[in-house]
Amino acid sequence: MPLFWVSFAIALETRAAASLENQLGTAALASPRPRECRGAANGEDGLWQRARAGDAQRYCEILARSYARLAESPNDALSAAAAALAIAGETPELRVLRGRARLRLGQAAAALDDFTKAESADRQAFLAPKALHDYARAASIAGKPADAVRLYRVLVSRSALVDDAREKTVLEIEAAAHVLAYAQNGSDEALGYLAQARRDALGLEPWINGLRLLIAERSGHAERAPGASASPSLRALNQPLAESAAGTPVLPPGEFEALRAALTDSGDTPARRDLWRAFLSKAAPENLWLEQARKKSAELAAVKGKAR
Repeated sequence: MPLFWVSFAIALETRAAASLENQLGTAALASPRPRECRGAANGEDGLWQRARAGDAQRYCEILARSYARLAESPNDALSAAAAALAIAGETPELRVLRGRARLRLGQAAAALDDFTKAESADRQAFLAPKALHDYARAASIAGKPADAVRLYRVLVSRSALVDDAREKTVLEIEAAAHVLAYAQNGSDEALGYLAQARRDALGLEPWINGLRLLIAERSGHAERAPGASASPSLRALNQPLAESAAGTPVLPPGEFEALRAALTDSGDTPARRDLWRAFLSKAAPENLWLEQARKKSAELAAVKGKAR
């Protein structure tokens, strides 16, 4: 083989190896395990371990147990985080862990406080997609829509690192709902996220198709004759739990009612009117569709008045 082609082949192999190394490095950084618990094998110099070997081992063991208990027993995870805090102090990693436990206990405001302090102290504190997902949810639930949109956009860009296919679809649905509610001209962006979610819907088609219908209705493109049934059925949707770690999408306040209104039989005026009123009572002031919902509610009330 001529020398040129040998050199070319070696260059290609070197580039491929470098690319693989970068991908593995990114995946390692996305691990929830704190950097000081990874050691020299992940590029750390191990100074923290050598200086405080006994405490370091106990600290890392406590964190491992805490992450293992996070989903099933957030109270236990919270207690473990307190024990680790007694060893290492208020580290960004511990704030993230404590925030994730608090979110699952329904303490969204306290969780968000932990998350924002962790991000301020360490920009790499949320490289793990699951932690970033919890951060985005906490921002939404605690009434910080601009932060939620920012975090969901970053999260979608890292969705390839999510190892649970259903959670990946859930976060894409959530991202779509948040940019639709709060981002100027967010409909196209939301449709893009929903297109990603459709590739591996895993039983979440009602949420995906329902949000697509809501986007069409809000854009003035949904035409349904009175008495026509919307698809999918409302029975396929469950009210989301704010503290849920995965499984069911968490939508911005009021958007679940807007989704149900879009899916309700267009001839069922009382139900649609009540759902739009419920949306108005729950939606955040930053929701871009409040004025349109007020007009819809007034129009449906007028239909009721004529019926009398």
